[in-house]
Amino acid sequence: MNKYTLIIWLYFTIFFIDSAPITSKSNSISLKKITTKLLLKEGLQFYKDHHMLKYQSIFVTDQARLISAKKRSENLTRSNVIGYYGEITVGNQAFRTLFDLGSSDLWIPSQNCTQHPCSIHRRFNERLSKTFRPINISYSVKYGAGSVYGTLGQDNVLVGEIESVGQIFGLAWKEEGSFFETQEFDGIFGMGFNNLSSIKTPTTFSNMVEQKAVKDPCFGIYLERSDDAGHRGSLTLGGIDKTKFTGNLNYNNVSKFNGNYSVWIIDVDDISINGHKLNFKTKKAIFDTGNDLILMPDKDAKIYHKFINGSSFNNGTYFVPCRTTDLVAYIIGGISYNIDQSDLVTGSYCYSSVQPAGDGDTWTFGDPFLRNVYSVYNIKNYSIGLAPVSKTA
Repeated sequence: MNKYTLIIWLYFTIFFIDSAPITSKSNSISLKKITTKLLLKEGLQFYKDHHMLKYQSIFVTDQARLISAKKRSENLTRSNVIGYYGEITVGNQAFRTLFDLGSSDLWIPSQNCTQHPCSIHRRFNERLSKTFRPINISYSVKYGAGSVYGTLGQDNVLVGEIESVGQIFGLAWKEEGSFFETQEFDGIFGMGFNNLSSIKTPTTFSNMVEQKAVKDPCFGIYLERSDDAGHRGSLTLGGIDKTKFTGNLNYNNVSKFNGNYSVWIIDVDDISINGHKLNFKTKKAIFDTGNDLILMPDKDAKIYHKFINGSSFNNGTYFVPCRTTDLVAYIIGGISYNIDQSDLVTGSYCYSSVQPAGDGDTWTFGDPFLRNVYSVYNIKNYSIGLAPVSKTA
């Protein structure tokens, strides 16, 4: 091989290596839904209390209500929470983690945790990973109805075929509350912004972006419709799955709190019911895959149900006709997103999927909204993209 042939060979080799599409790696994983083991009425209150406790640092100031919510949660033994989990690999060891939009930390149980919640889940064995590095710093992460404590570690984390090298994560030595005892998942994979991290480290997905393991700084979430067979979904890292939606993605700016980006929250224009706009103003909505309801302040839920034909209110809970025919759409960024009528009602007792949860101007969009859209979360542009979900997905 002469020098000119060598130069040409090197040029093409470097070019094709550098331009090789990152998306050739599998960047999508399947998600499975966790369903509550509580009675439905207990479950409704649990979702409200869990939401209040989970976001107390951002929204809630009424300490008396917080104390009441915590007591109720503590009295619910062997409880389960709604959410979606998938399989990841940490140091060549497989774990099921709940992908949580409302938190920003990754943790899994440690082999050194001897509590019952840990013993019935997969636990990380430091000696089985050649790439693990211990970090002798303690941490704690609090969730709505439970907490975890332990020490930090560092290892490679794989989601599908996308890797975060040297990811700092929590090894749980202790879990408090019945919240984790019967869960189908082993740990939690936070998908919020870095500023929300309790262990003060970049999120796993943020590291994937910085390490250029993914093409784009966004992830997409698809959740099956409520009337589909089974409750599953998919998470796509570093891109979008165009088979899951129709039309174009419309992007909406995420709002800051105390000068920082923390949770996925955007402005909502209004709600339309049977063609009648409710004239809501200055409303915001948190996107949370960990809730099976749409939660609104008491006054907003009351206005909403005035326009739902046949709705009723009893003991803090709204009911709607089991086969409601109302046409409901949420208007965001000037675009209307229709809610399938099956998502206006939940459970055999026909509870409304919209329930009251305190004061203020902030709503929470759980599954009844998220099942109707394909949502894309961009951590660099600080935006959420939405498109109607494909009926054939």
